[in-house]
Amino acid sequence: DCATGKYIDATGSDEASDCINCAVGRYINVAGSDDASDCIPCDAGRYGTGGGTTSQCSGRCAAGRYSIFSTAAGPAASDCIGCEAGKYVAMTGSDEASDCIECDAGKYIHVTGSDEASDCIGCPRGRYQQTTGQSSCIDCAAGKYGVIMGSDAVTDCIDCATGKYIDATGSDEASDCINCAVG
Repeated sequence: DCATGKYIDATGSDEASDCINCAVGRYINVAGSDDASDCIPCDAGRYGTGGGTTSQCSGRCAAGRYSIFSTAAGPAASDCIGCEAGKYVAMTGSDEASDCIECDAGKYIHVTGSDEASDCIGCPRGRYQQTTGQSSCIDCAAGKYGVIMGSDAVTDCIDCATGKYIDATGSDEASDCINCAVG
């Protein structure tokens, strides 16, 4: 019989040297296996650094990444998926997309694979974000300006004073408002 983590697929063979390790990312926890199909993929959130026993499934998806499935060949580090923009996960070995945490309203992340809450960036002045888990902020409309960093509401955008206007969106100072033409 082959040792734990190995199998033999040749009929009549009884030599330990004929036993084959499971492929990288797959394992067997019992002795005496006789087919490669007995090798089981590493669990989601982990990947194989070698083939054989469960100890070979020691790779864990890095913070900012998760793995929700096992591939037919067994998971590899490249099967770990980065959290989508607007979300992060600080723990390693994550096995679900839902482990990725949304940035709060008023903040955003524009890249994938973020691994800590501090990656969430406050919206700059003149912009806001009302929704959690976003990859960008929204400009204050023309005719308005915003002075709050990390604004989470469109109501934080302030109208220009009577008799003044702004053509551009995303203005961040009252001084951006200019006098209307006479007449």
